[in-house]
Amino acid sequence: MEESVRLCLEPKPYLEPAFTAPQTCVLWLNEAGRRNRALSAGTRVIGRLKNGRQFLWCLETSVDRNSSHREGYFAAESIEPPETDDQHPDGERTLVEIVPVREKIVEFGRVVFDLWLDLSRLRVELMMEKDNLKQLLRTFLVRSFFCRGSRINLSCIRDRNLGLTGAFVREADGLSWYGCLGIQTNIDIGDIKYHPLEASGKKRKSLGGLESARDQLAAAIANQSSVLISGPSGTGKYSLVESLAVDQNYPLFEVRGLHFVRSLPGETESELRSTFLRLRHFEELIEADLPILLLVKDIDMICPKVGQKKGVDYTNIARISSQFISLLDQYAISSKNIIIVGTTSNIEDLDHRLRRPGRLAKEIPLGIPSKEQRTAILRAFEVNAGNYSCLTAQQLEELASRTTGYVGAELELLYHNIIREMDGKQCSFEEALTEAQKKHRPSSLKNAIGFAGSDAGSLTLDSFGGMEELKSLLRLCIVEQLKHPERFHRLGIHPLKGILLYGPPGCAKTTLAKCLAAESGMTFLSLSAAEIYSPYVGEAERLISKVFNEARMNAPAAVFLDEIDSLVGNRGAAGMAGNTSAVNMGVLSTLLLEMDGIGQAQQSAGALSADANRVVVLAATNRPDMVDDALLRPGRLTKLIHIPAPDEGTRLSILRKIAEGIPLAPNVDLTLIAARTERFSGADLNNLCSQAALAAATTNLEATEVTMVNFEEAFKDVRPSLTQEQIDWFYKFEANKQR
Repeated sequence: MEESVRLCLEPKPYLEPAFTAPQTCVLWLNEAGRRNRALSAGTRVIGRLKNGRQFLWCLETSVDRNSSHREGYFAAESIEPPETDDQHPDGERTLVEIVPVREKIVEFGRVVFDLWLDLSRLRVELMMEKDNLKQLLRTFLVRSFFCRGSRINLSCIRDRNLGLTGAFVREADGLSWYGCLGIQTNIDIGDIKYHPLEASGKKRKSLGGLESARDQLAAAIANQSSVLISGPSGTGKYSLVESLAVDQNYPLFEVRGLHFVRSLPGETESELRSTFLRLRHFEELIEADLPILLLVKDIDMICPKVGQKKGVDYTNIARISSQFISLLDQYAISSKNIIIVGTTSNIEDLDHRLRRPGRLAKEIPLGIPSKEQRTAILRAFEVNAGNYSCLTAQQLEELASRTTGYVGAELELLYHNIIREMDGKQCSFEEALTEAQKKHRPSSLKNAIGFAGSDAGSLTLDSFGGMEELKSLLRLCIVEQLKHPERFHRLGIHPLKGILLYGPPGCAKTTLAKCLAAESGMTFLSLSAAEIYSPYVGEAERLISKVFNEARMNAPAAVFLDEIDSLVGNRGAAGMAGNTSAVNMGVLSTLLLEMDGIGQAQQSAGALSADANRVVVLAATNRPDMVDDALLRPGRLTKLIHIPAPDEGTRLSILRKIAEGIPLAPNVDLTLIAARTERFSGADLNNLCSQAALAAATTNLEATEVTMVNFEEAFKDVRPSLTQEQIDWFYKFEANKQR
């Protein structure tokens, strides 16, 4: 019954048949091909592509007036028969064969269709019941033929399909394999898929790190409870709802808060009423006891917190909020299937009336991902990449540990940029990660106060010499407790909340804090009194709270308070008289509250990750006696560590570390220099070496190394900055604290 017509094509690459769309093909035929072809207008054929896919076409031919060798063949719909084993969807889409259907096409007696609907384009007002869907199908397929198992794609007539994007022929009862719809054909509707056919056919992206939130959302929908999902931008609020809706085949209508807002009074309220009425009509159309989801993005734009505003703006905002809340209450009673899912990135700006039981009763916070969640997200990217994944499990773990504060969207961007860097520049993973992080900083830190970076690749505690016992102590107290907290939890040891580094000036207190944060992988936020204090009342306290909130959002983090004695002072020494002491009192009180965790706002608590409590305060001072005693109690700045002036052995280690960056002559005796630098701090030693190098350049611009003579010249200009009284005072203070 079928005769294969192999197309005769000109052997020229640019004359190959072009398959531009499922319903359109353009052919270039030579004279013999046109003479032997068995195609005419209205011919029913099977078109086969090079990748094995097939389409059922009722062709209409049209000769191109600009070329005698080109003809166009067009089909009204795209109807694909059941798949065969030799299909390769990713293969070449060139048309290679047309097989006319010689079998007689008769009307089916009964056809059962499964439908795909695009709810964003569905004209509910024109389809009040399922009979309207049946009539629409009959209209679209009046000139087409198909068979059981065929997939019908109507997305190609997007502007005219009224939201009906596709159909699947589940059953077709007739006298022959192929058939069509007739006047007497009974059309039944089986399953309805509420997401477009082309979207359902694609592989769904895997979501990582949202398992708990997904379970909460599924439970709330099963209990017919409306939901409020809050969290920073990019945490996956929309992806979470869409993924659940597609997997469970829930109808999902999407609107954005700003889409409702109109310029004239009353128009916004009318749009709200129309949206909810559309949901009611859709519920009557599907005739099924199925949750119908209305996803309201940026719901805080519709129902913002009014506050103390008055006037016209207050009236408009109050009227819109009241209308939305009234519709929520009305449809909660009249229809149990309509469920509102609101999302917001600013939950503090949302009208509190929406959050009471009976409205948006269930709240699901999506915070900044923890390390475990970031690892799950990155693994999901690997699954989505399929055969193109190129990062090992160890590299994913390293990437997760160095992306503190990144949300899912930022991790995706960073991941793909790392892959691009590795493929384009043929560089290592470490180099690609460092380069990508320079370009893409987490949004939570883009406007952070005192952000000093967290470059784990360039700084460690071994970046400077000496103080080996001190390094071991800090690694035990901070680094090990962050990397292996379970070892300490077994013994009931809680992580340190704060450390005070005190000692003479120039002894690497600030550098030590930076290296500690970098080695442990913590975000480093540095503050000083100059950055905090402001002429405006309350501004200093607000900045303190903001810094700690940023640290919690990017935890594990270290907040470094340099010269803490000038920042908060000592209430016992300064008293409470005077404006300066009053400001110090406010800053000190705020700092104490934040360190205790009381200052954390309850509204923003849900936006924090599981690591939010892993914030360490590192303070430095050369006047420890001026620090208030309330800060020095256990639970705040628990550990007081003396950074002493370097002894001879420490000075030798420091000089050797400095010498790694300065070419020294063989006659330079670092042991002798260390012995001659009594009362030199680390900064003084660095200055001594710099002056020696400068002396070498001054003597001879072509010099390639620094000699002992240059050091002798430097000794004439460089003097120790420390006094023996200073050094003894700090040792005495340490002894008093140990009593």
